[in-house]
Amino acid sequence: MRTRRPWATYSLTAGIAFWTVMAFGGSVGLASSPDGSAMGFDTAWLQDTPFSDYLLPGVILGLLGVGGAAATGLLVRGLRAPGRRGRRQGAPSAWQWYFALIVVLGQFGWIAGEVVLMWTVVSTLPSDQRTFFYGFWWVFGVLSTANLLLAFAPSTRRILGAAGAAGPSLR
Repeated sequence: MRTRRPWATYSLTAGIAFWTVMAFGGSVGLASSPDGSAMGFDTAWLQDTPFSDYLLPGVILGLLGVGGAAATGLLVRGLRAPGRRGRRQGAPSAWQWYFALIVVLGQFGWIAGEVVLMWTVVSTLPSDQRTFFYGFWWVFGVLSTANLLLAFAPSTRRILGAAGAAGPSLR
């Protein structure tokens, strides 16, 4: 008998982990120098946003990184021991899937908000900077969308214990 591999869950784990590492890097750069100098940003770029400097965006990005790290840990835990857990020995509960869903929604919301809030300013930047932002938004927009879709995959819902998730166990 062939073992079914939860590729959607592996992909989601890798996607959230990558997003998390990048969020931690970005949060350090933004929060450590709120004037944007550590990342080569200008506070004038924030003119049409609710932020006057990069401190609060850095803190929010750091919180998304912490949430992503926790979600990655839950996914790895679920992938490593799905057949060895009984209901009394650390079986997943629905809150784990809801937590992962909140994390991917937060990541998706971050990149969507960044595009919406920064589009006008970025469109006026020199070509090299504009190309960087557009490329960054494209990559993280696709990654965030993929993570959001993968969170609803049957294997992910089963491994994280989502309510109503049915299917065979991964023994």
